[in-house]
Amino acid sequence: MLRRKQLQLTALQQDDGDERPKDLFGIGLSGGGIRSASFCLGALQALEGFGLIRRADYLSTVSGGGYIGAGMVAAMTRQDGQQTDFPYADRGNAPTVGRQGNDMKDSEAVSHVRDHSRYLIPHGLSDILVSAAILTRGIAVNLFLIFFLLMPLATMTILLNPTVDHLGRSAIYDILERFLPNREWLALLSGQPLLATKVFGLAALVYFIGWGLWRSLPERHGLLKGIDTQKELSSRGMKAAGLFIVLLLAIAAVEIQGPVLGWLARMQRQAPVEQSSYQTFFLALSAFVIATASQQKRLAGWIEKGFNSPRFGMKLRSILSHMLLIAAALILPLLIYALYLQISLWGMRWTKFCPEIRIATEPCFPPDSPAFISSSGTTMGLAVVAGMLILWECFVYLGRQSGRDTLKLLGRRLLDPRTRALPVGLALLAIAAFLILAFDSTRPHQIDPASGEMAIQYTVALNYGLASLIVVLLTINFANNANSLHRLYRDRLDIAFRLSGNNGSLRLQDLGDTAPYLLINATLNARLSQRTLDDKANAQDTDDAARGLDPAMRGRNAEFFLFSKLFTGSDTTHYAPTPLMSTKDPELNLASAVAISGAAVSSSMGRVRLGLLSPTLALLNLRLGYWLHNPRYASTSIADMRSDLPWHDFLGAYLIAESFGLLRADSSKVYVTDGGHIDNIGLYQLLKRQCDHIIIIDAESDPALNFGALVDVQRFARIDLGYRITLDWPHLREAAVAREAIKGMRLPVADAPIHDSHFAIGKIDYGNGRTGRLLYIKAVVTGDEPDYVLDYERRYPAFPHEATNDQFFSEEQMEAYRALGFHAVRRALSEQKTDVPVDDIPESKRSSNEAIKDLKRDLGVTVARLS
Repeated sequence: MLRRKQLQLTALQQDDGDERPKDLFGIGLSGGGIRSASFCLGALQALEGFGLIRRADYLSTVSGGGYIGAGMVAAMTRQDGQQTDFPYADRGNAPTVGRQGNDMKDSEAVSHVRDHSRYLIPHGLSDILVSAAILTRGIAVNLFLIFFLLMPLATMTILLNPTVDHLGRSAIYDILERFLPNREWLALLSGQPLLATKVFGLAALVYFIGWGLWRSLPERHGLLKGIDTQKELSSRGMKAAGLFIVLLLAIAAVEIQGPVLGWLARMQRQAPVEQSSYQTFFLALSAFVIATASQQKRLAGWIEKGFNSPRFGMKLRSILSHMLLIAAALILPLLIYALYLQISLWGMRWTKFCPEIRIATEPCFPPDSPAFISSSGTTMGLAVVAGMLILWECFVYLGRQSGRDTLKLLGRRLLDPRTRALPVGLALLAIAAFLILAFDSTRPHQIDPASGEMAIQYTVALNYGLASLIVVLLTINFANNANSLHRLYRDRLDIAFRLSGNNGSLRLQDLGDTAPYLLINATLNARLSQRTLDDKANAQDTDDAARGLDPAMRGRNAEFFLFSKLFTGSDTTHYAPTPLMSTKDPELNLASAVAISGAAVSSSMGRVRLGLLSPTLALLNLRLGYWLHNPRYASTSIADMRSDLPWHDFLGAYLIAESFGLLRADSSKVYVTDGGHIDNIGLYQLLKRQCDHIIIIDAESDPALNFGALVDVQRFARIDLGYRITLDWPHLREAAVAREAIKGMRLPVADAPIHDSHFAIGKIDYGNGRTGRLLYIKAVVTGDEPDYVLDYERRYPAFPHEATNDQFFSEEQMEAYRALGFHAVRRALSEQKTDVPVDDIPESKRSSNEAIKDLKRDLGVTVARLS
């Protein structure tokens, strides 16, 4: 209402008895990178020609649509209360627009966007070097973070197996031999590397048989009738069975490393040439993973096109692309595992194999093992570094209020029975006790004066332990977003589309009131914790939307997330005032919100299932997503947060959380990515506001014209909101199919029905007798576009659905999309004049024409045509 008063839209008052204004009008701009930004630029220019930008109440944007939409709102805001002009038209030559209307002359703002159509590398080589440096920095950090897991695991392996000889038997044998010497039956256990697995597996088998018998007695013999046979899933027996399975798998995973490392040791007995070939092979695999992951977006596009194309060549390319992605996804974990094995083997003394490698009879390390691993000087250096890091952490967590609050929160977590900290702590103590016993039992207790074997083995174990401590202490100091590609992406968008204010970065809460209210769509990647689900299930609120549901339970793995001038959040995280969110996260501004909304490449991508490829994308720093302070805790101090926050909140293990989908909506920070990962046309947020009139500009890559983004929102609206959308769009697909055979040709009949196949108009049923209109404008070529658009189509048949991974548009390419967007909107909203008798016009076409006229009348569109 404030904006309408400032613009003197006095005719649009509030509905009787309703606080909301009447005739709410929203515009949605779809995702699609620079392709969508170019198409939506032309569409916005045409809408301005019809006087609809000033009339719009909401502007809902996604990804590329947000580039140009947010740029428009930022430009209007920078005018600082003066006459709010549309920035993408030259006011000296900005005619109204009609069915045969001319185009608009470029303004300075449009010229600037054209100059930055290659916005990721606008200055060529220098920008490539900057981008490469930031990408490499992120990869280096991520590779280091892998050691957060690898070093502790390798240290445990070294504690259990100080020499290669120990790989052939279980550490349990060494412990028994240490404390029960000279027992004849011990000889039976000496060659059993999977001893604990076999023993525990037998115990588990006995338990399951006994459990089955126990559950059978009431039914078979009428005994033990007090047993509640109705509760199978929540019974104590079920919980114990689950614990048995988990422990059996864990023990087997630990013990299997002995035979695997033994095999690797035998492999390294080969000649140095073969060892070199072995290392070269792994380097080649690494290069393959990097190359495949970097082309993930292109390969995914080929897969999608292959599913929708009848051509054999496209289907074959789709199958090969799928195989490449699966291969890359499988190879990366194997490479990390191979690194763990190599680090573990470096710290083991060789005895039997040593004489075959070197001319020596004393125990030694593998030929490629770094000398510093067994050096006492290394021990001193690591101890100094570890001491300095401990002092640093004392300052961080004891010398600062935020650190002390974090420790208080951690203390509450440990004391909270719901977090099961006590049994977990006891389990960790048991593991530590076992490792100490194994460490003591597998090493000599007397120093060999000749070789100093005891000192060397203890030194190696100490070096590995100190290295693990250092890695852990360093890891918890890395920030969530500091080394991702988000900031690079944000800054590039800020420069290209002028997303800043007059005095630097433009905060969301500072957006002008005379511009349409901007709704920036993003996707929340999250799985709710069990406690959150219990809280919602026990809530008295009967409103499903207010209670919310776990998106993972329905297979979405995502939720609609919103950035706006007044509020930021989602139904699951709740909404917090945007000024408060900016206080919690000072980096949150218009440019960062637009970058998040366009974070198409991420290790977690909402409803887009990446499977095993997630760790690959995370490790290679192909991460545009953003870890945002949870709106749920915007007004909550650290000390007052809930005690069952996930462990990655305390440890800063964000890379692990991203890689394996360990994302929760009640963690202190949530992972937010491209809005297109759940709604790529920005329609959902307009439906939630029950807009009476909606115009959607859809420029997503949809070569098969399946209308996937539209269909998805239709389904979401029906399930979540109870709204029904009726839209007759098959004629758009039919026109696109017919166009395939005549690409680049002009169809000169200006009023041919096919030329109205840029758009479809439909109805929204909000329930309770409330309805709305939806004008859906699609990127479709029909043959009446400007000559240079048709010429571009002739030379590039994929137009107007070229792959989104192409973010380096030429001047010609950008203009082709801009002109098509302008033309499509002009065709939709200009006078539907024809010489065909009314009785000869199909009923569906007459109904569409009447709906368009009603929409134009209600929105105040009076321009008919431009001569």
